[in-house]
Amino acid sequence: MPKPNKNAATSLVLVVDDDPNLRMLAELQLSMQGFEVIQASNGPEALEMARSKAPDVILLDMMMAGMDGADVLRALHADPLTEGIPVILLSALGGTDDRVKGLEDGAVDWITKPHEPRELIARVGAAARTKARQEQVMLKVGGDIVTRLPVRAAFEERLRLEISRSSRNALPFSIMLIDVDDMSSVNGRLGPSVGDELLRQIAIVLKSVIRTSDEVFRYGGDEFAILLPDIAISAAVQAAERCVEEIATLESAGVPTSVSIGVAQFSAGRTAEEIVSRVEVALLKAQESGGGRVWRADDPRRHGLNPVALSEELTDREWDVLINLSHRRTEHEIARRLGISRGTVRSHKARIRRKLQVSPEIRLTDFVRAHFQDLLHRVPNAAEAGTP
Repeated sequence: MPKPNKNAATSLVLVVDDDPNLRMLAELQLSMQGFEVIQASNGPEALEMARSKAPDVILLDMMMAGMDGADVLRALHADPLTEGIPVILLSALGGTDDRVKGLEDGAVDWITKPHEPRELIARVGAAARTKARQEQVMLKVGGDIVTRLPVRAAFEERLRLEISRSSRNALPFSIMLIDVDDMSSVNGRLGPSVGDELLRQIAIVLKSVIRTSDEVFRYGGDEFAILLPDIAISAAVQAAERCVEEIATLESAGVPTSVSIGVAQFSAGRTAEEIVSRVEVALLKAQESGGGRVWRADDPRRHGLNPVALSEELTDREWDVLINLSHRRTEHEIARRLGISRGTVRSHKARIRRKLQVSPEIRLTDFVRAHFQDLLHRVPNAAEAGTP
């Protein structure tokens, strides 16, 4: 046996073969050299594992029942999530034409069965090292390994250039900031590999929705940024709403994916820091409003649509009315308790409804009771206000 492969410790290999004995043999030979190995017994299983586990190398048998190796290879290279994974073909067909066909279809190497252990380990190790070098190159040029998108530093540089271009030509441009709602829950429940796959899928959806002149970036963590040249905020908001709708079709363990998006337009005389600050505030308001929505930076509302945030607009007297409503007290009872007229109570209720943005179809008392537990802790002496 050759010496343990020093690059194997961080390399995950997917072995695909419908013969369980050959799968076990390959796993034994590779794992003894430090590779981590997972197995798939057929084509569909291989495609699913390639998407969910993101292996560093795939060792693929050509002659399988049903979906053969050639079909699997084509499917891998047709999927943006798996097209970059190096594939080594295993086959008893060792003719030159067979090898050439496999390499032309996208394989990086070919091993003839029955394989020699040292050759298997050397070729898998070479493929893993090549992939690692490609990832290092991507990092150096500002690319994200998970999504294969340019990263925040690239966004900041592109933003600087776009501001300069916009200032020269008096052309508008807008930016989006996108956050995946409850991403920590996805990672916690399903694991980071599923979370990474979801981020890759979101990146693909974003690129499919926007124009070719727009650019998507991995802004950081579970956030993306999009720069949209020559477009005002109204059109950018429409694009953002399409992004929300399309991303909602993605699921993790049967749960639809929700994103919050802030949108801002560059204004002449502003700095990069100012437009980024404005779009970050817009994103925060979208999140305050429960997520799964778009918020434009020029929206005059000071708070998001979340009742707790909106309640900060209420006056002390409006809080007194709201607390009494939570106890289902009538306008007459509230007027008597607060020493005001029933007409004044109705005026306060109208202002509360407007500030909390309660739909006319919803009874204000029912809305207050539904949300009062969230609001109560913000009100000094609320308990006393509710007692007879």
